[in-house]
Amino acid sequence: ALVLLVEAGINITSAVRSLIAHDGSKWISSIMKSVDECLFGVILVLLAAKILASFVVPDEVGQSFPKWMKPSDVAELKSTFCQAVIVYLIVDFATDMAILDSKTDFGLLVLPAGIVLIACALKLMPHSAHS
Repeated sequence: ALVLLVEAGINITSAVRSLIAHDGSKWISSIMKSVDECLFGVILVLLAAKILASFVVPDEVGQSFPKWMKPSDVAELKSTFCQAVIVYLIVDFATDMAILDSKTDFGLLVLPAGIVLIACALKLMPHSAHS
């Protein structure tokens, strides 16, 4: 996650340089990439915090964590991970579509089809013992 956040910072720096050089397409591309990397870095940090609160720290310390950070079981943790992957893939697809010049290639439908399949699999998975 830290590497992704550093990479996002580098892309933001590149975007500022492109903006100063009046290179509009490079600027937009760098901003979209940095948003993509920031989003995935934050998702990884949140998932790591959930795993930490659930399995690593003692229960006394885990009680001080917010309720949303403590999954009730592994099924809820898997569900959270799948939801995070779906959000990341949607943002990645939007980034790719913003950068590409030609949007008529049928190969571009692979990623949305994968997103739909993951969403269908998520719908079929049990989310927690309480639901």
